[in-house]
Amino acid sequence: MAPLSVARVASVTIVLFTALTLTHAAFVDYRSSGERSDKSPSQMPYLQNRKFGVEMSLSLEREPWRGQVRQEWIRNGVCCGAYEILVKMKGGPTRVKLLKLLAEPRNKLQLANESGIDWKAVDRHVERLLQYGLVKVVAVAGTCTVYSITEKGVRALALVEIKK
Repeated sequence: MAPLSVARVASVTIVLFTALTLTHAAFVDYRSSGERSDKSPSQMPYLQNRKFGVEMSLSLEREPWRGQVRQEWIRNGVCCGAYEILVKMKGGPTRVKLLKLLAEPRNKLQLANESGIDWKAVDRHVERLLQYGLVKVVAVAGTCTVYSITEKGVRALALVEIKK
């Protein structure tokens, strides 16, 4: 009976070890890239470019946020976060379209209908624009919230138009 109990203990130990190893590997692979500092240097640019929707290419061009572009945006009181969400990230053109529509106060459903974008996508974009102060809440009536562009949003929209 002793060999059976040793085999059973070894079997349970191996199963637990395997389960813990797989769980740890899954946790390390799928958590946010910003939380880990031990990623290889060659992997970080790839992850950052994927986050902002930039094609990976080798070039000697300077980062667009430097120099005159940065000075112009800062002079107009718009932060680098607003630059990233309107110019660098994948959803930038959509957010610019929503800012143009918000010249007149609208709710999210009106924005979705007029822009032809899914309601949930409009919801996420408006939340991000609120986060950076480019959009403000004008009125709330029950579950309906009406949004409008802020002065900062108008300046950012003008800067995006200049860039084009």
